[in-house]
Amino acid sequence: MLLLRYFLLLLPVLLVMNPAPSSAEQLPTVVVTGDPVAPSPSQPGTGLCSMSRISTDPATDFPQSNSSFAGGISTFLEALPGASNPNARVTSVLRTQLDLSNNNISGQQLSLGDFVNAVPGCPSGGCGFFVNDASTSFATRLRGYLNVTADMVSVPVHFGFYVDDAVAFSIYDRSARSYPVINRPPQLGFPTYRTTNSVTFAKPGLYPVEVLYAEIGEHAALEMSLRVGTFSDFERPANQAPVIKLNAEGFNLVAPEMFYQSETGQPSFPELDKCVQCSRQYANTAGNNGCSAGYYCNGAAVCDVCDTPIFCGASCSPCGQATPFCVARSRDHVCAECRQSEDCTAPDACHVGVCDAAGTCSFPAVTDGTACPGGTCQAGVCMPPDAGNPDASTPDGGGDGSDGGTVPDGGNVGSDGGAGSDGGDVGPDGGGNAPDGGSAGDGGPTGGEPDAGQGSDAGTGSGSGDGDGCPDPDGQPVGCGCGTALPSLAPLAFLGLAFLLRRVRRTSAG
Repeated sequence: MLLLRYFLLLLPVLLVMNPAPSSAEQLPTVVVTGDPVAPSPSQPGTGLCSMSRISTDPATDFPQSNSSFAGGISTFLEALPGASNPNARVTSVLRTQLDLSNNNISGQQLSLGDFVNAVPGCPSGGCGFFVNDASTSFATRLRGYLNVTADMVSVPVHFGFYVDDAVAFSIYDRSARSYPVINRPPQLGFPTYRTTNSVTFAKPGLYPVEVLYAEIGEHAALEMSLRVGTFSDFERPANQAPVIKLNAEGFNLVAPEMFYQSETGQPSFPELDKCVQCSRQYANTAGNNGCSAGYYCNGAAVCDVCDTPIFCGASCSPCGQATPFCVARSRDHVCAECRQSEDCTAPDACHVGVCDAAGTCSFPAVTDGTACPGGTCQAGVCMPPDAGNPDASTPDGGGDGSDGGTVPDGGNVGSDGGAGSDGGDVGPDGGGNAPDGGSAGDGGPTGGEPDAGQGSDAGTGSGSGDGDGCPDPDGQPVGCGCGTALPSLAPLAFLGLAFLLRRVRRTSAG
């Protein structure tokens, strides 16, 4: 009996000397196989969106089991103020490294964490929570998009937390699949922990993340850090041997530039310190769903401006096929045909697409003479060679052009077919008063339009060409004279002379 009394007296001491293992279990390593919600932005992020609320009954508001901790914290934060808890929610953007502390330096100074004097402008233990005394119980939820860069792909990325009292950390992919990474609910007697776990990402880009934190009393600390590469993950109370400080093992505090509140990389609100969280059940669904007009609940469950083709305008509705782009108009966004001229596809090479200030496409013609496939542009039409003006229209037979235009080579006035040479009406070589058919050449004295009859080398007019005052004989049938007149006497004279010479020769011979 006396021995039993001694044992009962020593039991508390034995429990302190040999602390019981935590009921929580370290989660297995994580491989994120799903797609990111968006590509990595080019500009730096502005930080995670934080929502906090004071608890009047932490034993009820903060579940202590693995299965209910994360869901219970979100339910507590999203509940509307009422009789059981009149405290309102407080939101802000965490614009510093994730090193938070109430800087309680009593006892073992557990609130200081592993990263001491790490954040400029904040106390040694870290920046303050939204309340910083040692007696207020509260919960905080951090949401946003983590930017997974190329150097974080296909290698283990170890996320580490130093926490007092409780924390959970999850990652989501484009299909809203959840990947729990850390789950450390409140543990009676062991409020301060270091816990790490590795995540391997298959693809770079933006992934929604969520950090849940609960503080019951006394010390308060939340440090989030990461390390890329090989490391043996662990989870143990802060003072349990072997004590492994994360800053000494190559972990670095996560910075606000790594986190975003929208898929476009832009802040959700013009004021960089402003943000609003929404219920995850409405993530990426059409409509406002608890967000104000012009905002929707995005993949990170943060209210985001409706400036994408899927969520556009005051109603956050999808844009249609005819107006596929969401563009800014004053303080609102509207669906439009284009954002820039590159969005307007011209119908052919002789037109160019132009996007005006209203987001409407027009297609003016390019400058005449601009090259197009197979020719040049004329009045918005791609014309092949030998079809325009000049050197176009009717090939080799226009009015005046060269080679088919409106001047030479088949026209009415120019050379080689006009009123000029080689086939014209008036010019030489077939013209009127010029050589080879004019009033002087070809033997006639004068005449109207000689050398223009029906025979070769003949004109079309009447006159005394060829010396007899008749219309150019080349234009009459062979053997005919001037109308009904006798033929010329010259041939008869030669015939008579021939007969006379023949008679004289015969007489001489006789």
